[in-house]
Amino acid sequence: MMRAPMPPLRRLALDRRTFLRGTGAAIALPWLEAMQPALAPTRALPRRALFVFAPNGKKMDDWTPAQTGRSFALPFLLEPLAPVRDRVTVFSGLAIDGGRAHGDGPGDHARAAGSFLTCAHPKKTGGADLQAGVSVDQVLAAQTGGATTFASLELGMEKGNQAGICDSGYSCAYSNNIAWRNAGTPVAKEHDPRAVFARLFGDPDRARDAAAAERDRATRRSVLDAVLADSKALQGRLGSTDRQKLDQYLTAVRELEQRLQRVEAPAADQPAPPAGVLAARTFADKLAAMYELLALAFATDRTRIATFMLGNAGSNRGYDFLGVPEGHHDLSHHGKKPEKLAGIRKINRFHTEAFAVFLQRLTAHREGDGGLLDQTLVVYGSGIGDGDRHNHDDLPVLLCGGGGGVHRGGAHVRLGKDTPMANLYLAVLQAYGCRDERFGDSTGTLDLR
Repeated sequence: MMRAPMPPLRRLALDRRTFLRGTGAAIALPWLEAMQPALAPTRALPRRALFVFAPNGKKMDDWTPAQTGRSFALPFLLEPLAPVRDRVTVFSGLAIDGGRAHGDGPGDHARAAGSFLTCAHPKKTGGADLQAGVSVDQVLAAQTGGATTFASLELGMEKGNQAGICDSGYSCAYSNNIAWRNAGTPVAKEHDPRAVFARLFGDPDRARDAAAAERDRATRRSVLDAVLADSKALQGRLGSTDRQKLDQYLTAVRELEQRLQRVEAPAADQPAPPAGVLAARTFADKLAAMYELLALAFATDRTRIATFMLGNAGSNRGYDFLGVPEGHHDLSHHGKKPEKLAGIRKINRFHTEAFAVFLQRLTAHREGDGGLLDQTLVVYGSGIGDGDRHNHDDLPVLLCGGGGGVHRGGAHVRLGKDTPMANLYLAVLQAYGCRDERFGDSTGTLDLR
């Protein structure tokens, strides 16, 4: 009788939590083949999940493919996803009933964010008696996040108050958060890229006072310079594949550090641009930095679960650098006016372009026999369909990545009317090993294959 072949064994063991260290600095490493315990079968690669919230809906006729199945043409707003289309499923027909009024009147934007990951109807209150539901990311974090430094990571592009009223009697906590640890407790997000970088990887300026940091800002050494000697010593212990991966990772960290420094302050020899232009340029740089931070957080296994708000619910940010100075929320109330629709189209396309770059970044980062995107599921969507209608059905939703083989991608799936968004979340939970039989208002699970 023939025995099944043994899984490949590793001979070199490097601690998974190895750090490159220098004076006052330490850098966590991504997972390397050399971290596999000696003479142990090759480990299963970790799986990640990211949930991205886009405010104010989408221009749905430019978002929704005309064809269903695998032979569909990418519409204008999804064209940037062409390089990764085989890893993308477009869902049409999903709804979040919790976002609807149910007798509570106005407040669709607050409900759109508060219900986006909970699929629960937020209680209309401006006080501390918040009531939403546990969000899907926190369910995953509670069951799978114990293996990492951070059980979950919550990021956003805009600062948001946690108290007061932001939308028609609804607390700002609903508008400014999508992650909820329990029904009454949102998980606040971080909107400053440098603070995120310091939290994940450590900041050499942390122990210095503000005045000293300002004096030597222009000449301070890179975090990587402080650990260069340690990295050279480590490279001598690695195989060729790991050396290449380590070099790729250190290069990415250095590029990110330099980008954050550019975002933080303009060069001394450059005149300060007008405030409006500076804000618009900074937003684009900050968005790219946030996506890069998410990629690095996953690559270094600092966290496996994350959420990202591209804007707070009802965000009225202008996009001057796109030639769209009008506020996003104001434009979403387009009334079918061509000039407003054109502005929404540009903003929506910009968001997709930035997202597509992020997905390609995950694809390029090699892990095991594939890329990081192969081990990740990314849900991208909005809690509103058309911003002018404030509808909570037929939502713009994408599922991207492979999730370790649980998702195939490359199709446009048109579901039945009012199919609960919770059915998608339940499918993700179960695919990632959670034993939940229900989530929110789910009626079943979607087929991810």
